[in-house]
Amino acid sequence: MPGDDNVINISSASVLDLKAELYKKEEEFKKQKAAAAGQAITSVAKKVTKKEGIWSRQNKGVAERATRDKVVLDEVEGSSLEASRKAMERKAKLYDKLRKHGIEDDTLAEEVLVDFDSKPRDDSSDADEGAEKKDDQSVNDPWVEYVDEFGRTRVVRKSELPEDLPSQSGFSNSSSEDEEDSRIDEEQRRWEQAALSELKSGPTHYYDTREIRTRGVGFYRFSRDEAERQTQMQALKEMRQETEGKRALRQTIKQKRKSLLDERLALIRAHKRQTRSKPADDQHSSNTSMNITDDSGKGGKSVEATSNEVVGPAMDQLVTERAVNELLSNIRRKVESGM
Repeated sequence: MPGDDNVINISSASVLDLKAELYKKEEEFKKQKAAAAGQAITSVAKKVTKKEGIWSRQNKGVAERATRDKVVLDEVEGSSLEASRKAMERKAKLYDKLRKHGIEDDTLAEEVLVDFDSKPRDDSSDADEGAEKKDDQSVNDPWVEYVDEFGRTRVVRKSELPEDLPSQSGFSNSSSEDEEDSRIDEEQRRWEQAALSELKSGPTHYYDTREIRTRGVGFYRFSRDEAERQTQMQALKEMRQETEGKRALRQTIKQKRKSLLDERLALIRAHKRQTRSKPADDQHSSNTSMNITDDSGKGGKSVEATSNEVVGPAMDQLVTERAVNELLSNIRRKVESGM
């Protein structure tokens, strides 16, 4: 074949070496470029994908069968564990029965390796010793409560109290009823003394000298003498009642005045409506009869119409002012007569 002399045989190892060298040069070029641009570049490891071998593959259905086997195994183990638990419970009940009542059958007693006759005595002696120890501990080392340096109330054994703890009157033995009763009696006695002293000294009042703050304009300083204090309070109460009475009277007068004024205004408005509702033709005939015309025969304004135009608004204003003044004088007279 032509061209077979130009073919170069290259092994696979040479090809891999060439690829590795190319990859190395590419990484160096990238690092140099990043250093020139002031940026750091991280090399990413090339993922090598391996082809799965024939031994790494799993047959179809293996995972499902393993799951089913596991479920069955769990069921079997659960049932066996339940049966074992029930058998142990039966053995425990039988053991307790034999320990309490003993074995009546001599043959069975010889075969059993446990001496149930001495077992109850040993257990009872141990229980008695434990109870005695607990009683001795509760008597010699009782529970006490104290307040620590952080203000917390704690309950510990008396032997566990801190050595540097200051003497406190609040220690109490929870198992001692006499000390608790004496403490309650002491508190009750102190409360009774405080109540008696308060009754003797009289009621306690507020004193502004014991509190530093700004008072308002409504602040009233009462006397410390009880009799004078009661007199001041009574005078203040009477002043209040007088103020409330005057305020109610003023409100009543204001309402009466407003009602009278509304009535008067209603009358004035009704009178004006009646005046305006007269026939227009009567007014026109009265005005034309008194008109004065000039010699030239031209129509002109009458003297009467001109005087009416000038004097009319002034007369209406005067009538309104007189009505308002009369209304105010009537209101004043009625209020004075009612007082």
